[in-house]
Amino acid sequence: MTILAPPRGTPSRQIPTTLRAFFRRHPAAFAAILALLMLVVNLVLQPDFGPVQQLAAFAPLALAAMAMGATIVGGGVDLSISPQMTLSSILLVGYLTPAGLGGYVAIPILVAVGALIGTVNGLIVIGLRLPPIVATLASMFVLMGVNLRLAPTPFILFEGWVLDLARTVWFVPGALFLVGIPLALWYLLMRTAYGRNLYAAGGNDATAYSAGINVAVVRLIAYSIGGILASIGGIALTALVSSVDATASGAYTIGAIAAVALGGISLLGGRGGMLGALVGAAVIFLVQNMLTLFNVSQVWLNLVFGALLLFAVIMGAVLAASPKEDRR
Repeated sequence: MTILAPPRGTPSRQIPTTLRAFFRRHPAAFAAILALLMLVVNLVLQPDFGPVQQLAAFAPLALAAMAMGATIVGGGVDLSISPQMTLSSILLVGYLTPAGLGGYVAIPILVAVGALIGTVNGLIVIGLRLPPIVATLASMFVLMGVNLRLAPTPFILFEGWVLDLARTVWFVPGALFLVGIPLALWYLLMRTAYGRNLYAAGGNDATAYSAGINVAVVRLIAYSIGGILASIGGIALTALVSSVDATASGAYTIGAIAAVALGGISLLGGRGGMLGALVGAAVIFLVQNMLTLFNVSQVWLNLVFGALLLFAVIMGAVLAASPKEDRR
């Protein structure tokens, strides 16, 4: 008796292939679905889930993930994002405010400092041709040391416009301005030639270079953008806790990387976007909320973040597999 093999287009074969194709076209979709489910769980467990306060707590992680994503999309990585945020907060609370520069004039100053640090990181990576993870890891430890030198004891901010960002501004949660404005500016930038060049450089730098794209300049700008977003993240951090502690300089590093990977941004570059970083950060934040609700010790956070990062990397590899590989 001859047994005929099922045709290649059977429903049992088409369903997983179709799902994989969908998530490949929409890399942030999986994290968005997961974030929505986690939000529902949090709302059930916390009837008093205050949106304004939760958004304020979410903003620093969201901006850290966006800053990390800006460099990763271009084929790099910046592990110094978290201490850059802390440095921005230290400068604002401990130095600019006492000097009478704590008003809105502090914004361009902090943005300029962030852009400068990001540019220096980019120059080290590109100019010295060092692996980004090595160069920015060194930068991370240098900035941690600088932060401890500038703020050996915690600084506290008692008043100022920054604290209003943790509440509502013109009936709108202040955190929406902190996250929404950089997100909108990023998407406008990605509609320009630079955006197309950034994804090309991140996807395949040799091909981009042969096409006439100045890969070095494109990546350097990406590092600068990451530094700017990190400086805004420092403002969000100050608004949340109204103080700054230099010993917590590395608090957002692992969470930001995990958020980026969960949000569908390929750690190899050239795939994903800021919306993915945002929803990935939402997953991390909501998981952290749930751990707090169940009185899980904070020492387990890094373990959870590491597990989520591993899960995201495996999912990314599975979704990135070509249809030809699927049939093997």
